[in-house]
Amino acid sequence: MKKFESLVDINKRKGLPRSYRFNQFIRWFTILLAVFAIVYAAWVIFYKVDADSSKVVKFVPIVIIFLAVNSLITNLFTLNSIRLFEDKISFRYIGKKPVSVAWKDFTKLELSEGKRKTVKLIYSDNGEEKDFRFFLSFPHILEVINSIAEMAPQMELDEFMKTVVVSEREKNLFKKAEWVSKEKDAE
Repeated sequence: MKKFESLVDINKRKGLPRSYRFNQFIRWFTILLAVFAIVYAAWVIFYKVDADSSKVVKFVPIVIIFLAVNSLITNLFTLNSIRLFEDKISFRYIGKKPVSVAWKDFTKLELSEGKRKTVKLIYSDNGEEKDFRFFLSFPHILEVINSIAEMAPQMELDEFMKTVVVSEREKNLFKKAEWVSKEKDAE
């Protein structure tokens, strides 16, 4: 009941503007570690590897560079934070421009199943239909989805999102149960 309670009228209770983001210490530590690994592996290739070095010594720095570049690109170009405002939502990254969408432009919210499950937001931008995706692993995903659904009530929900989003009927039932419990406490 407590978890459900935290999702009812979330925007009224927590207020706007509000942000959700990945842990910044971990994000920046990973970026700096990846840069350090790339620099160190490049140094090893140029100053320590020579014609007499074994194949393993020649191969390992290349593998390290590949893994570090992958981690660096992932941390720079995946969603870093979501900022909710009264009139729009903004999806922000470290390495690219933010995407902002007005609440009135949203048309559909659905689960997209592929290699990784993502939340797919479909919206119209100057008459053109576009979509935005973010991973289900984003922090406080239930709060984010319910906040979006609350701010854009015109949006169509797929079957999965209908089970995740707190509906008006469920909100009314919760408020009625809350009112009844307060009435019993008063007696």
